Amino acid sequence: MDNTLNLKLKEFQKTLANLKKALYQRKNELIRDSVIKRFEYTFELCWKTVKIFLNEKFGIDVFSPKECFRELRKNKLISDEQTELLLTITDDRNKIIHTYNEDFSDELYQKIEEDYYDSFKNVYEILKK
Repeated sequence: MDNTLNLKLKEFQKTLANLKKALYQRKNELIRDSVIKRFEYTFELCWKTVKIFLNEKFGIDVFSPKECFRELRKNKLISDEQTELLLTITDDRNKIIHTYNEDFSDELYQKIEEDYYDSFKNVYEILKK
């Protein structure tokens, strides 16, 4: 495994741990916003690590998060359902960084807690193998 991929995996693992730590805090407005910010960091490291992984393991160059997740599916590393969830995560990440809406922030927090964290963790485990 190339050193760049190893470094990205370590960073990705660290952001996952920080996101998990924030999710274990008692929810209030400040914690919600912290979780969302950590979600953004985790998302960025997730897709950028996938990008490096795809290039190193398959010689595939990709340039966007959705393209990365679709390539994981094409290479049979994730299921259709996982792909759809990652594409939804991408849409939610784009929405939260371009607009601020209190109701959406609450909704996103719940999605992170229920599904998104686990999805990131799943991608991490696939890349680590």
